[in-house]
Amino acid sequence: MPYANAGGVRLYYERAGEGTPLILQAHHHSAWMPFQLPYFAQFYQVITFDRRGTGRSDIPPGDWTAADLASDVRGLMDALDLERAIVGGASLGGVIACQFGLDYPDRSLALIVGHTTPWLWPLGRQWLEEQIETVKRGERPIVLQPRSYDWEAEGPPTAAPGFAETVAGRYLRTLRGSLGETPEAAIQALRVLLHWDMRPRYPELRHLDVPALVIVGGNEPQKTIELSYEWHQQFKSSDYVILPNTHHGAARENPLGWNEAVHGFLRRHGL
Repeated sequence: MPYANAGGVRLYYERAGEGTPLILQAHHHSAWMPFQLPYFAQFYQVITFDRRGTGRSDIPPGDWTAADLASDVRGLMDALDLERAIVGGASLGGVIACQFGLDYPDRSLALIVGHTTPWLWPLGRQWLEEQIETVKRGERPIVLQPRSYDWEAEGPPTAAPGFAETVAGRYLRTLRGSLGETPEAAIQALRVLLHWDMRPRYPELRHLDVPALVIVGGNEPQKTIELSYEWHQQFKSSDYVILPNTHHGAARENPLGWNEAVHGFLRRHGL
């Protein structure tokens, strides 16, 4: 089985294609296998892996930070003898992609920062704390996204209503994948997001010589859309894309639109 020792953390990974390395990550590697790996492997060497705490990768003890998760990506690259790579992700994977670009700019060819925010508004923090309690109760977290405003009864769903009953949705349910292999690992991942705040590093983003794509779904929380645009404005070189009629799980719900947006960005930057 393909494992890599990423600075002491054993990561399970999959790889296909050849050429410029493109690393796609977030949680379990299976999220990218149906719709992104076969498409992008026609043009790039695509690598996807089980983030620490998911799938067949290690679950290191102690608290984790976004910097730890970005270091895992660097360690994977070292193990695979990759000098530089396009690093992208969605949700927590978008956070990790941005952290990677700032911490390791000399290893970054481009960044794909998908479906997340540079910092959390109060209702977003409250929502994450509620998700942690949901995991502790043994229930499924992140069915709904956070509310943007107090007057909202609830946030938008993570995927389009009815998507789970489509052929694609039913198939995706047969694939293994979760926020964490154990409840403790899922909580650690949520705590990474709970403590995430990119604002102190905005000055660094304005000098970062790495092109970035900030991408969001038009049906994500209004605050996610607004704050992701704020994030886009901080990058020295950034494209911003809103995928219409698309929710948080855009890469699976709308793979044609997501892949086209990402590939178009990469081609515009000669990658």
